[in-house]
Amino acid sequence: MLDRDLMFLFGLVFLPLAFVALVSAWADRRAPWAALILVMIGAGLAGWAWLTHPEGGYVWADLPQVMMETIARYWRR
Repeated sequence: MLDRDLMFLFGLVFLPLAFVALVSAWADRRAPWAALILVMIGAGLAGWAWLTHPEGGYVWADLPQVMMETIARYWRR
C-alpha cells in the first residue's frame, strides 16, 4: 500500500492535469468527463491523505520538504 505522503503528492499532481483536461474539453466544446474523473481522483487522494495525517493535516510551507523526502524514500539506487 502507498504511504500517505505519496498519495498526497499524487493527488496534487492529478489536480493540475484535471485543469488541463477541463480547458481542452472547453476548447473542443465537449463534455469534460476526463477532467471530472481526474478531479475526483486527485481530490480523493489528497483529501484522504490530509484527513488521516497524524499531525492533523499538512502545512503548505512544508510541502517542498514532504515532496523531497518522499522522492528520496522511493528513489533509491
